[in-house]
Amino acid sequence: MRVQPLTDLLYLGLRAAHALGRHPRPAADFAPAAVNTLLAVSTTALGDTAMSTAGIHALRARYPEARLVALLHPATGRLLDGHPDIDERIFYSGRYGDFARTLGALRRLRPDAAAVFHGNEPQMTPLLSLAGIPFIFKLPNTSRNRFLLSNAEPRLTWQDLGHGLRQRLAVAHLAGADSDDPRMHLPVHGAAREAARTVLAAHGLVADTPLVGLQTGASEPHRAWPERHYVALGRTLAARRPGLRLVLTGSPAEAARCRRITEGIGEAAVDLAGTLGLDRLPALIERLDVLVTGDTGPMHVAIAVGTPTVCLFGASDPAGAGPLYDLDRHTVLTAPWDATARTLPEPMSRIGVDAVAAAVLARLDRRAATGT
Repeated sequence: MRVQPLTDLLYLGLRAAHALGRHPRPAADFAPAAVNTLLAVSTTALGDTAMSTAGIHALRARYPEARLVALLHPATGRLLDGHPDIDERIFYSGRYGDFARTLGALRRLRPDAAAVFHGNEPQMTPLLSLAGIPFIFKLPNTSRNRFLLSNAEPRLTWQDLGHGLRQRLAVAHLAGADSDDPRMHLPVHGAAREAARTVLAAHGLVADTPLVGLQTGASEPHRAWPERHYVALGRTLAARRPGLRLVLTGSPAEAARCRRITEGIGEAAVDLAGTLGLDRLPALIERLDVLVTGDTGPMHVAIAVGTPTVCLFGASDPAGAGPLYDLDRHTVLTAPWDATARTLPEPMSRIGVDAVAAAVLARLDRRAATGT
């Protein structure tokens, strides 16, 4: 059976149960003092998971004694290995083949409430409802499954919520938290730092080697700066700053792209795509002096660990996903953006190499002078 019929059957079944009186508990009935077990949901991409740590941290601050369980995607949840705010993790792929197993795990857990920071739809809200979780908080709340939410009213869209980090805090507020701190929390562990040092040392990159990271891929092709631009940037930086090394980061799926760019730049470039797992990625990015990146998960990781960035936005809106704090550490370069930008053949190509090179060199100079 195809996914859409399954989705429709699930929706119709839950609608029927709702008509017969099976309703979610309204937000007005929520009592934070009665919370013993809390579920935090973030089952999508890398950057979404990083941003959700702001909401998770807010929940931990509000409920220091509660059991805080994170429902994460198996491909991105490793980013939160050993996270001090999380007591336990459950992994859900977002596929119907994994639905029954995850439902069983949630029923055994019996959370008092769920805060959905970013979840796979149309499965996630029905999954939480069928698990019997009495209070389900989620924003935006405009999908057809909104009747299953404790906060069905008022309807709020992404445009109403603004930045993704503000959206995470808004969900945490619904679940009783009162923090307005948008900082992400990605602790970097000693074992991860040692693994990153070992990988870098194998390429002759020691503690005092200046490193500029190039995150060349993106979750969607239109968000990626063109390969030829990265090659030109790498050659320019290597010529302007002898001794500088360019470190290419990326997932195994981006390995071929990174290899081509590395070969195009020449001996100043080091290709580390797919070398370290997500649990080690924050340590690698922490070691960089600057990261050049589009609107990507590694951009959010860099912001979280305090690494300066040059962020390129030509196919998405930095007001919704760009740096929100420590703004003195980050340079955002943009091309005119609206919904039609995604239809251009290469929307990111409108950001020129010279402008990016100048921004990187300025960041390196600031880093050398102030350490930030």
